[in-house]
Amino acid sequence: MLLLGRKRMNGHRSWGMAMLLGAMPLAMLMLAVLTGPALANSKKADAETTEEPAKDAVPEMPETVIVPDPVSLTVVLPKTGTIRQMVFNIWLEAENKQAVGVIERTLPKIINGFLVDLQRLMYRDTLQRFETREEGKRSFKYVAPAMLPPPPPKTEEELAAEAEALEAAKEKGEEIVPEPAFTPFAPVTNRYFAALQNKLLGTGQTFLPPDTLRSVQVRMFYDHWPGDAKKR
Repeated sequence: MLLLGRKRMNGHRSWGMAMLLGAMPLAMLMLAVLTGPALANSKKADAETTEEPAKDAVPEMPETVIVPDPVSLTVVLPKTGTIRQMVFNIWLEAENKQAVGVIERTLPKIINGFLVDLQRLMYRDTLQRFETREEGKRSFKYVAPAMLPPPPPKTEEELAAEAEALEAAKEKGEEIVPEPAFTPFAPVTNRYFAALQNKLLGTGQTFLPPDTLRSVQVRMFYDHWPGDAKKR
């Protein structure tokens, strides 16, 4: 298993294994945010699943990023007995350093919540790929964009200008909205994984106080179809 950063968890191990053995109505399995076929239908879409990293990026792992163990999921199609084994590398970004401990203490519940979402989504996706792809061409891999380098520190002139603007705003009774804190995660252009991250973020936030979890990042996904491998 690949971990793309240092782990912030020493006591938590989250490894989920789910077997979907009963046929479920497909309309109930896909969430509204993912109305189209999950994991693109066309070969062109597969080719675009690895985001282009920034050439000069020097990534740093912020203290607000939590890297749990990879999440494992197995889907079985009941009619054919087809097995698909999947691994998700999922990172969590806290709003601030103080929120990290809160997230870590709640992490087992959060991961279990992720698994419920993934079970529903990946059953439909597995069925779709089984029906539309040839044996040996069903496997899929996604790698997230490279992390962004932190911005350079502000100069004394910039800090002084900000202080003056803040003082002027106070005198006028105005409020200056502060800039959002830097995030090392570039926007995800793959629509499926962008939607998946938003769904997992919403799930994670249900277990946490407001303003605790900033983002959920699927850093890598890969799968294995044991039946296809044997036939080749």
